[in-house]
Amino acid sequence: MMKIVVVEDEMLVKKGLILTTDWLKFNCEVVGDASNGMEGIDVIKRMQPDIVITDVRMPGLDGIKMIEALKTDCCKSEFIIISGYSEFEYARQAVKLGVRDFLVKPIDDEDLENALKNTCQEIHNKKVISKIQNKMEDITDSRVMLFKEYIIKEQEDNSDYTARAVRYINQNYQKDISLKSAADHLFISESYLSRVFKTNAGQTFGDYLTYYRIKMACGFLKEPDAKIHEIAKMIGYKDQRYFSVIFKKLVGLKPKEFRDKLN
Repeated sequence: MMKIVVVEDEMLVKKGLILTTDWLKFNCEVVGDASNGMEGIDVIKRMQPDIVITDVRMPGLDGIKMIEALKTDCCKSEFIIISGYSEFEYARQAVKLGVRDFLVKPIDDEDLENALKNTCQEIHNKKVISKIQNKMEDITDSRVMLFKEYIIKEQEDNSDYTARAVRYINQNYQKDISLKSAADHLFISESYLSRVFKTNAGQTFGDYLTYYRIKMACGFLKEPDAKIHEIAKMIGYKDQRYFSVIFKKLVGLKPKEFRDKLN
């Protein structure tokens, strides 16, 4: 349930907003309200809401100053501003502060619903990303995190054999490929490709291919119902046990353990 705080000095507007909005429709509940910016800061710090809906023009500390003070204090709430003044300056300041939406009085029900829907979705997205990042940070022994892909220039030079070899890997990693097959594809010798690839990519062709495959496997493992043996085949490994050994060596976890952490 998303927590809402409403900061509005006009009592009728505040009560109307709180009492007539279908908060449950957006999985929200109002946990506090205030009549000015100073009260608002106190309530917001105490209740830690997900969303703050605030007027701009209020006695004492206005909405913009209130948001500035809260942002300075690392407040993580999302803000929706309402105002009786559809002035560019307020909108400009609101955008600079990262305000999620700007509504003009009298508030249109559809505009309010859209603002709430979009803001709730943004909060949900951030929580999902944060959850994944926290889980990934738990994987402290993951060598694959250090893998840096070779950047292929937009205008590829035919003489850049490293870029062409990387493109070959990107397009064929799910097949049984090797340094030899790549060299044959590029019509150059294995020794020459091995030398230029190591110089430019910072690792051997074989290591790069392995890291790339495991990185792709990490993406496929986001799907909770994906079968481990199917993923192994999808990235070019016929033997599931060998895939699991390589995966644990580079990631620090077995494929199933990694998937369980993500999901």
